[in-house]
Formats: sequence, structure tokens, C-alpha cells
Amino acid sequence: MRAMLRLVVLLLACLALGAGATRGEEAPLVVVCLGDSITKGVRAGVTADQIYSQQFEQDLRSKKLNVRVINQGVGGETTAGALQRLDRDVLAHHPALVTLMYGTNDCYVDAGQQRSRLSIDEYRQNLEQLIARIRAAGAEPILMTPPAYASQSPANGLGEHGNVRLKEYAAACRAAAERRDVPLVDHFQKWHDALSRGEALEGWTTDGYHPNTIGHSGIAESMQVAETAIRDLLAGPVDFDVRVEEVLSHDDGKSLWYHPRATINLSSITGDPGYLMTLQKHLMADDHYGGLAVTRPNNDGGWAAPEPVPALAWRKNKAGETIAVCDVTPGYHPPSGKVLALGAKILYDDAGKQLTSTRHAHQVAYAIYNGRDWSEWKLLELPDDDKYFLATPGCAQWIVEPDGTILLPIYHQGPTGEVYAATVLRCGFDGQEMKLLEQGTTLELAEVRGLCEPSITRFRGRYHLTLRNDLKGYVTTSDDGLHYAPITPWLFDDGQELGSYNTQQHWITHSGGLFLVYTRRGADNDHIVRHRAPLFMARIDTGALRVLRATEKIVIPERGGELGNFGANAASENEAWVTVGEGVWNDDARRRGAKGTVFIGHIQWSRPDRLRAGWFDS
Repeated sequence: MRAMLRLVVLLLACLALGAGATRGEEAPLVVVCLGDSITKGVRAGVTADQIYSQQFEQDLRSKKLNVRVINQGVGGETTAGALQRLDRDVLAHHPALVTLMYGTNDCYVDAGQQRSRLSIDEYRQNLEQLIARIRAAGAEPILMTPPAYASQSPANGLGEHGNVRLKEYAAACRAAAERRDVPLVDHFQKWHDALSRGEALEGWTTDGYHPNTIGHSGIAESMQVAETAIRDLLAGPVDFDVRVEEVLSHDDGKSLWYHPRATINLSSITGDPGYLMTLQKHLMADDHYGGLAVTRPNNDGGWAAPEPVPALAWRKNKAGETIAVCDVTPGYHPPSGKVLALGAKILYDDAGKQLTSTRHAHQVAYAIYNGRDWSEWKLLELPDDDKYFLATPGCAQWIVEPDGTILLPIYHQGPTGEVYAATVLRCGFDGQEMKLLEQGTTLELAEVRGLCEPSITRFRGRYHLTLRNDLKGYVTTSDDGLHYAPITPWLFDDGQELGSYNTQQHWITHSGGLFLVYTRRGADNDHIVRHRAPLFMARIDTGALRVLRATEKIVIPERGGELGNFGANAASENEAWVTVGEGVWNDDARRRGAKGTVFIGHIQWSRPDRLRAGWFDS
């Protein structure tokens, strides 16, 4: 009997090896190509090994990439059908990557009908649902627009040429890719451009719209974006090294350089260097800051001395109070080609004490850099609502949406001095003025001072918000950037509290991962006020919203000074930066080595960030 059992076990083991990878061979990365009859491919004149999915697999394997591509095309299918069979025909294969190519059937008008099988809104919504479900299963989606029709192709039920409607659906596909941060392969544009050059797409198709072997080869050759994503997946999670740069040191007992934050600067007006950094002097009283200054890279590989910007200096109001702007975060606004600096307008008395008893003593301020000059500070007009009695975007990371609007997190307080709450605003910016368009969820926490210094990022189509509280840091997420789930405390992946408290946290986003920069307890740093040094960075488990402890690295070391007022920004496809000024408040800090230094922690990626590709291309 035992001999029989051993034989059965041996047979089962052999069957298992035969069905999958051989012993010692790593299982291939699974890619599923989901689509309609264009993806299904096989028809008169096109064999199974000639369709684009199999040509793509053959090309990848010729490059020694261990990949298995599964074709899941179904003739006549729309995005609605794809949603119905996604679990069974796609996710059941446990893919690492899924390509989606739909639109030809979605936009088609049948004979006797007056409208497309699916409206353009239904099509876009279905694409976004497919993206969300694929990501929820742990796979990476890639959208592909369908190829354009040839000149001589069958008309739809209204007698229209197929490209009349397909062009609009291709635009909706592009919009979904932008909105959800999904890589895009734009077959429609490539085929339509060829048509515009006078090429006969009939030579690329069997019937004017289904690809022949030439058409399938062209589709496969255009999938470099998918190949890059596959290489990233095979390489594993993105990692980073750190190089620390000392920009300047200043400790004269009268002031310290604080709040250094950098941005790319792609203005073409004067050919300025590609970066600028804003910073201001801390005047050695609690939250008392001078006017804004700017530094830029110099020709020696370092940074120029900070230059005060006269337009952004202090000024007096009619009551004789000092109007200043602090906690500034600059950023580049691609649609306008301008740099925006966003900060908190505040009031000081003659002793440098902040005044908070009058309405709008704290307001959202912004200034514009056009490549040559800075504007004066302007104010964002908010509703005359008591909850915005005081309102500030202090130290907040903000983002530019694909449509050019800005998502700006702020924190605010009513006239009775209750705890601070946080809200994300959607604002328009036309290159000259910012205007409020929408207000999001009011996030509240009735602990100590409430929620402050929120920062936002977008990663793989989802919005993440981190918030400061006196006792601990918090995080939440959103599908639209405005309306958020209940906040949860920051934890490590082992369930232990992160230990970051009463200090801001900031995001660094890479196409291969989302990272948090923070300070925390438990780093032999009890001598540092609020444990505000060293600065750490770690990758986030975006499903569980936890910090992966094993990925944590020190970005800026502790040497006696505090590092709590910092910035974080993408710098290129190969680097991100963490910028901070060293707080030197006593001689003990100096004895430990603090010099009032402005640091840049250069985050050097293990592979390029596809989100920043082409930033500095001419």
C-alpha cells in the first residue's frame, strides 16, 4: 500500500512539473491581451502565430524575457462584455499585466439605430472600472486605442465612416489613461497619421479595419510601453540609493534658512536652469519668517547664494501689521509654463508674534514666476464661510491634474478656535489667476489641534493624502481627489505605529512605487525635539496603506539639529529630492555637528521613473 501511495505522489509531481515550469525554472510573467475581434485576430489570411499578442510574446522571448502572453479577444465585444468576463477569463490567470483594446464595437451604430452601442461616457466609465478591478487584483493595466479604419471600409448603420465616432472614443481612452495614470499605446493615432499621409490602410487590413499580418506586426511593434512595464515588473520593486548634498550652511544666531523646497523650472523665457528652490529665513522666534528667497544651480555644480525676491517681501497693512507668506511649496504648472509658489499668508505684530484673532489673518497665497519675474503675492478667494476663518496650505504638496486644474490641500479653523480640519480644493489656473472650482470632504479629528499640513499625491489613478496631528500621522485615499475615506493612523506593515507625530510627512511618487518621507520615534533620537531627525523614506503598501519597514532608509542623517520642515519633489526620471534646513536651537545641537545646513537628499532610483520620462527633452 505504501509503495502504491509513493507511486501516486510521484505521478502527481511529474504532472505538476509538466503543466507548469520545469524544476529550477522560474514561472513566466503572465500578460493577458483583452479585447474584441481585433485582438482575437485569427481570420482568413491570419494564423494564430501571426496575431499581435503572439508576435509580442515572440519578440519578448527573443530578448530573453520570461513572459507568457494569453490572448483573450472575443469578436463583437464591448467594454461592457469585458467587465462581465474579467474575473473568469483574465484575473483567473493571475496576470502581472493586462492590455485593454476596446472602442471599435463600443462606438459602432447598428443598422436601424441612431446611437452607438455604448455612449462615450459609458465607454470611459467601463474602462475606468476595468482599470480599477485589474489593479485591485495586483496587476498593471495598459490601455490601447484601437487602430483607425482604412479609407475604404464599411460604413456604420448611419452611413458614417468608422473614424468619425472612433476618433472621439480614442480621445476618451486617452483621457481615461491620463486620469488613472495608466500607460497608453495609441494605435489609433499612429494609423490615423498614416492615413493622413496618404497611406492606404487597406494594405494593413483584411477588410478595412481588421488587421492582416502587416497590421498585427505594426500593433506588436508599437507596444514598447508594455515592454517597458514588463521589464519593470520582472526587475521587481523599485529601490533607491541616497546621496546627501550640502547646499549651504548658515548659523549666526540671528536666523536660519528654513523651508527649502524645490521644483523643476521649464520656462523658456530666459533659458533658466532646470530647477529652482524657494526658502526663507527663520528669525529665531516661533514661526517668524522673513520674505521669500530663491536659489538656483550655478555653473560650478553647486547652488547660488539665496537671493531675496523684492516682490515677495514683507509689507504692512493699514493697521501697521506685517503681512508675510511662509510655509511655501513651489511647483511647475505645465499647461501655463509657469512656476507657482503656494503658501500661507500670515500677520505678525512688531515682536514677530502671529496674529490669528481676525478673519482671514491666515489665507491661501500664491505667486507666479514666468521665467523672468515673480508676481507679487495674490490671494485665493474662498467662500465667506466660518470654517475658513483661518485657512492655509502651509507646507502642503499639491498636484496638477491632466486637465490643468490644481488639487490643493489646505487646513482651516473657525472663529471659535476649534481644532483644525483639512480639505482638498480643486482650483483653476489660467497662467494669471487661481480660482476655486470645487471643495472636497472636510476631514476632522477632535484630538489636540486636529489635522494640519496635508499633502496629496496621485499614484496609479488613486489619490493619497497624508496629514499631521499632534499625536500621530494619518492617511486616507480617494478616487477623485476631493472625497476621501475615513482617515487611519500610519502604521508599519507589522502593525506597529509609525511613530511620526506633530510633524509633516511628504510623498515621493515613482512609476514603480509610492514612497513616504517622515520622521519618527525609536531612532536613538530622544534628544531631538519631537524626534524630528533623521528623515526616513520607505515604500508604501498601497493596498493596506502601511509603511514597508524593510524598505526604510535614512535620507538625511541626524547630527543634533531638527529636520521637521522639509520638502520632497521629483527631479528627473532618475532622481527625486528631499530638501530641508537644519534647525539649530542650542549648543548641544552644535556640539553634535549641526551647522544650520540646507540639505538635498538625492534619491537615486534603481530604474527610471516612467512618470518623468521626457521632462527635459528639447
